[in-house]
Amino acid sequence: MNSKSRINFLKTTCLKIEEIPVWILLLIAGLLYSPLVFLGYGSDSDSYSVVRTGQYFVQTLDYLPSRLPGYFVHEVFVFFLNLIGGSIACNLGTLGMTLLMLGAFEDICTRLNVPSKNLLTLTLAIHPFVWANAAATIDYLWALGFAFFGISLLLRKRNLAAAITLGLAIGSRLSTVLLITFVFAYLLWKQKGNRKQPVLCGFFTALIAAILYLPALDFLEWDISRWLILSTGDPNLWTFSLRLGRFGYKNLMFWSLPAIIWMIVIVIFTFSHSRNQVKSWGDGVVGLSLLIILCYEILFYQAPIEMEYLLPTLPFVLIVFGKALRAQPEYLLIFFFLILIANFIWINPARSLTPNQTSEVVYGLWLEKGYLLKDISLRLSMLHP
Repeated sequence: MNSKSRINFLKTTCLKIEEIPVWILLLIAGLLYSPLVFLGYGSDSDSYSVVRTGQYFVQTLDYLPSRLPGYFVHEVFVFFLNLIGGSIACNLGTLGMTLLMLGAFEDICTRLNVPSKNLLTLTLAIHPFVWANAAATIDYLWALGFAFFGISLLLRKRNLAAAITLGLAIGSRLSTVLLITFVFAYLLWKQKGNRKQPVLCGFFTALIAAILYLPALDFLEWDISRWLILSTGDPNLWTFSLRLGRFGYKNLMFWSLPAIIWMIVIVIFTFSHSRNQVKSWGDGVVGLSLLIILCYEILFYQAPIEMEYLLPTLPFVLIVFGKALRAQPEYLLIFFFLILIANFIWINPARSLTPNQTSEVVYGLWLEKGYLLKDISLRLSMLHP
């Protein structure tokens, strides 16, 4: 098979993927995630903190946040799910929210005229940090599930339902307020003749979100100065060079080294071969996406701790690539396979000499388990120590 035949084959495959009904995409994702439901609450210690919040409330009738600034919505859902069915019910709740996020993402891509929406949705579904967290008792995908479903409702002009859902998103994870704020700003820019509805919806979203943080502020006895304090440990581990190193390394590992290289190829191709297409991005969707990505990257630079903090950037990177590669979906298909491989194999370019307190690293190339396999191994070890 020559080069032209391979390209045609890939393009034909992309066209066939776009013909798949969305419910089949969600079914595939659900089948991939379902084995993780039975592996305990999760590998993140915060999962157990959330469960303990509910247990403490039952014992004392006093609210103790799992951690600040408060994750009240997720904690409430976990409280009831844990009563119903322990870790399995809690993980099924997260699985449901992940599928909600995927379905809403596909709908948003449809409404914003983002090409290759099915392929982008599949790429989002199998990203290592989505797959590993899709059936664990943790809030990342609860917040994104509420956020993207709320944005989908906004685009359908179902403003009251959108305000409630977006308020729940912010109440699940405070950092979600960034992407929601930019989406409202985008709608105000687009709807120049009818700004009343997005303004009212934004007001009620903010009101609901504020109410959902009252329990955490009450716990702090209304001392707002303590509310957003983030403890990062020994200051000697957070010099400029170490912070920048963590920021760069964790961004790289979030995508994987092969995927990052391919992303660079995509960017170079877009600007060298598709200048007219770049000029045609006049609907603001690409600009909105890039702005959201930039803001979350700045936020991550301030606290480059958990790689999951980068999850809000993921859907918007995919939207940008979908727009950029309108005529070259085969590039997205290659990107999909590179992301899929990262679940099982990682090429690690650096290793810490002092794990968890990294102040010195050695460089090289090591083949390691991908993030999904590492997470499963850790969850199994916690089930059977």
